[in-house]
Amino acid sequence: MARPNGPIVVCIINLKGGVGKSTISAMLSRYALAKRNLDVLAIDLDPQANLSQALMHANYNSFLTQQRPSIVEIFNGYQPPVGGSGPQPLGSAVELIAQIGNKTLQLIPSRFDFSDNLTQAVRPDPKILARHIAANFQHKDLVLIDCAPTESILTRAAYHASGLVLVPVKPEYFATIGFPLLQESLDSFRKSNRGNKIEVAGIVINNAFYDGGNNGGPEKIRAMTDIKAEAVKNNWPIFDTQIPFSRGFPKIMRGDNSYSGNAAMFPYFALEFFKAIGL
Repeated sequence: MARPNGPIVVCIINLKGGVGKSTISAMLSRYALAKRNLDVLAIDLDPQANLSQALMHANYNSFLTQQRPSIVEIFNGYQPPVGGSGPQPLGSAVELIAQIGNKTLQLIPSRFDFSDNLTQAVRPDPKILARHIAANFQHKDLVLIDCAPTESILTRAAYHASGLVLVPVKPEYFATIGFPLLQESLDSFRKSNRGNKIEVAGIVINNAFYDGGNNGGPEKIRAMTDIKAEAVKNNWPIFDTQIPFSRGFPKIMRGDNSYSGNAAMFPYFALEFFKAIGL
């Protein structure tokens, strides 16, 4: 049974790069289907397309070669003409990643020319993604949106579509540099869109400690002091469970489950996250 009010939609964002947004998005997406029995849609809203490559693996190249629809076509509103035909209806523009029974993990993938397409558009509509989800994916339990680490029309599109925000951060020097930018971005959006009650579900500490057991050392202690201070200032909760550094994450992203290392601890965060959002 689908949720009566449609899916819970969470955008994963930090206006600082390199914090693990795509890895967390991919891991949560797969966990939600495999362990929570949820019908899941993942959306790659980043022109770097890291989530698309992580979920599709080798199929990503055939997706590009065959010019199958992507987030680019969603923003354009149609599929371009092929051969002698005219523009085609878009449909839902999804790729099937995995299926268990009648539940699926589907992906709206990104392409490297995403930014170019938006730049060439006269005035991209930031509500297009929200309308697309409302029209095509009310049967889903969960939608996860992997966002680019910059303030742009893509950020606004994610906000319009989302009810919750997940903020990954690494406990390192300049850890909180993106926090004031994100808070300002959210405040600006709320003021101009008072009907949208978007809230921060929480901050997740990623790459929290390193192999060797030093738990991050003194730099992590300093960074955590800054993170906690900014969290209090913005009234953002911090998840208790931290995601450890692991060489297993890149292997899992490639579809290689021969070694998971500390990545085996990810489900502890996933359990806390899904409990917090009511799934």
